[in-house]
Amino acid sequence: MHNAFLGVEPANIEWRPAKIREGSTESPPLVPYSKQFNDIYFDSRDGKSETDYVFLDGNKLPQRFAALTEGSFTIVETGFGTGLNLLRTCELWRKTQQESKAILNFISIEQYPISPDDLQKMYLALGVESEFTEELLTQYPPAMPGVYTIQLPYRIKLTLILCPIDKALKEFSAGSEFKIDAWFLDGFAPSKNPEMWSKGLLHFMALHGVNSEQRQTTFATFTAASMIRKQLRHYGFEVAKQKGFGFKREMLVGSFQEKTISSPHPTLADSYFKSKTPKQAKVAVIGAGLAGCATAHSLHQRDIEVHIFESGNSLANGASKMPALLATPNISLDHNAFSQLTFLGMSQLENFLHTHKNDSPQLSYSKTCLQLGSEKYSEYQLEHYVETYRQRYWSPDLFQWTKTRIVNQDHRGLLMPGILVNGSQFCQALVASIPKQQIHLNHEVKSLEELKEFDHIVLATGHGNLLLKLADDEPSLSPLRGQLTELQQHPGKRLGLDYPINYDGHLFEYENKLIVGATFDMSLDQTINLEDRVKNIEQANERFGLQLKQKNCTDWVGIRATTYDRFPYCGPLKDNNDLSPMVWTNYGMGTRGLCLSVLCGEVIASAINNEVIPLPKYLLQRISPQRTQK
Repeated sequence: MHNAFLGVEPANIEWRPAKIREGSTESPPLVPYSKQFNDIYFDSRDGKSETDYVFLDGNKLPQRFAALTEGSFTIVETGFGTGLNLLRTCELWRKTQQESKAILNFISIEQYPISPDDLQKMYLALGVESEFTEELLTQYPPAMPGVYTIQLPYRIKLTLILCPIDKALKEFSAGSEFKIDAWFLDGFAPSKNPEMWSKGLLHFMALHGVNSEQRQTTFATFTAASMIRKQLRHYGFEVAKQKGFGFKREMLVGSFQEKTISSPHPTLADSYFKSKTPKQAKVAVIGAGLAGCATAHSLHQRDIEVHIFESGNSLANGASKMPALLATPNISLDHNAFSQLTFLGMSQLENFLHTHKNDSPQLSYSKTCLQLGSEKYSEYQLEHYVETYRQRYWSPDLFQWTKTRIVNQDHRGLLMPGILVNGSQFCQALVASIPKQQIHLNHEVKSLEELKEFDHIVLATGHGNLLLKLADDEPSLSPLRGQLTELQQHPGKRLGLDYPINYDGHLFEYENKLIVGATFDMSLDQTINLEDRVKNIEQANERFGLQLKQKNCTDWVGIRATTYDRFPYCGPLKDNNDLSPMVWTNYGMGTRGLCLSVLCGEVIASAINNEVIPLPKYLLQRISPQRTQK
């Protein structure tokens, strides 16, 4: 097991006969049993009633949801398991929130995620199949550590943290001002899973506990162990025992009263938690490429008034305008920090496209690409990547060897995640719901003094940072010029590629066109270079035995903005929450613009809105623009 996977492993499940009452003549049903913890996942007779009794009623959620008409409600669960607690909470929320505008934030931590196939089997056995289970299974992440955001119907956001609980709590990206309304203390029994019931958890509960006229943190748990009861009281919780469910004699419920708790040791990530955002906030985003449009989208989704300022006459004027953009994760044998960031970026991107497929039906895309042996990835390396990633992806196709035929020749490659979109169409989809009067084209911002009326300013200027720095202490970027070549194809002469192909270049079929490239040059020159066209075409001809000609060609040039360590600059420019407006950066994604744009937009919008940020602290530190400041 690679250390970077942090002990996250697929759940090892066996279906066993359930425990039944002595003397019963009924045949015991099969229930899912965890071989990791030697315990069952739910009561075989009525798992739904067990969840309702222990966690929903134990936290008085029916009454609390019914009284909620606006704002948000935050639940944290220790042990996602089957997702049954989430699903029952969703059903209650749907019943009580038909006329409300409130948002439900459900945060759950899990080290051993259950496969979608097993989850589907469990939901069938429990009788809980619904639109919630359909969305959950569609957006369900691979068994890889990280913070995953899943949007569910009725304004419900699931934040699923795949990580051992001690690490998850240490890396939880929210400041001490972030408060939690209810806790579902689940997971297996303390005797079988002691790590789940550590003092770190109780310290965290107290740190994010609240007791005021408007809000009070509550908890419920199936266990009544005296050790847990004593520790909860020590950390400021009032604890009461009540009748347990089924075979359980007793369970615990309670509420936070008061406890002075020291905050964790400060790190570079803490600058993200210091945003002062008024209720009627206004945010300016400078730049309408992938990063700017994605940031604006995430802010608009939170009902924050956002204005986009773009010096060009349309969206996606820079490298973002390419007719075909391919997002792929960075694969590595040790699943290093950059790989982790790109896999999380792919998850956010795929879920955005899924969630908005009905809003933007013209936005076509693929979900896979074929990685051939190349200078970057030799076939020997790719063999090892299969071992590294295969068991963590639930799809039977991904990270498998496959062949594709091009001009009577088979090419063997590794099938991996890959999302292909038209850059301009993607940017249009991101801002489709933003009022047109808030998108200011042909508007060049020459000084931040022009934007004093805004509470926050996000610099998403890409390589424009190289030409004009709008703020002091902006980090340095380097230009990376790229040129794609697009060839018209006659309908009867298409190659019929099964997937976008990655090698030492790209080969895509997209919208009846064949696209080859791209070049890499350290240059700011945006003019078309005929030598680069020749290079793109000859590279494809040589690798695949094609006979492409320099006829009916269109070339596209874009300047990618890169950083010294490949990580983008995404976050607050200065560690000073008294600045008004507060300045943020979101650029430097290099060749990973499509892969990282939605994730980075969510990072900034979550921080501005004082939410949980969808990255662990150690990755926030890697993307902070302050990492270059001494």
